[in-house]
Amino acid sequence: MLPLKKALENIGLNTKALDVLSVLLEGGAPMLVSVIAKISKLNRTTTYDILKELETMGLVSKVKKEGAVRYQAIAVELLPAYIERRRESLEETKTQLLDIIPQIKLLRSKGNVLPKVQFFEGEEGVKQAYEDVLESNKEKLLRGITGMDAVYKNMGESWTEYFLKKRTRYGIRCTNLVPETGGGKRSKDDDAKYIRTTKFLPPQYNFEGDISIYDNKVNIASFARENPIAVIIEDDAIATMMKRFFDFAAEKAE
Repeated sequence: MLPLKKALENIGLNTKALDVLSVLLEGGAPMLVSVIAKISKLNRTTTYDILKELETMGLVSKVKKEGAVRYQAIAVELLPAYIERRRESLEETKTQLLDIIPQIKLLRSKGNVLPKVQFFEGEEGVKQAYEDVLESNKEKLLRGITGMDAVYKNMGESWTEYFLKKRTRYGIRCTNLVPETGGGKRSKDDDAKYIRTTKFLPPQYNFEGDISIYDNKVNIASFARENPIAVIIEDDAIATMMKRFFDFAAEKAE
């Protein structure tokens, strides 16, 4: 089921939704909510909400059998076609967004309502914050102070590799200050591969977060497993201050 989970994760399903859908795909026959919840190790209310979401997406349907509502996944052979339709829909949405972004920017500048602070919550929210690090980086330069152990452990190998490859593909060079731990050393080994210069901080200063400084923005993220969050501050003075602080620290780091 792992390759299937990865494929469905790429179209926007979160971990809990993947778990529920996997139970239905493996089970085959229509199942009661209580049974799905037990196998998925989720409470009944959460499972029901996820099933409704999957039903809306067209991945799950329900039938009434023996007086009770049961849920079943779409036939497994239909999944490739579903993923292809989803991909085409996302591409169309992306094109539409690219067309209207200049108009939105113009309206914001005229109305002087450009947001200065953006808050992102949850794992998916944090990942979205890092899309801004890549998509809004006109300088093609990233200054980072990163707890690499937490990145690998809490954000996942798949997303970490995705972010690094995309940053490299975009030609965004990176200088990264990391604690000299297992994760930090592992990261440094890949410097040449990911157009990056890694410098070490003493290992006793390890932490579960990251500060990304780029253009006139600072992205501060916590990778705490229970409640990952990210805050993007857009301000020339703050970004300049953080860049100077970073450059000073980078000169002292090894």
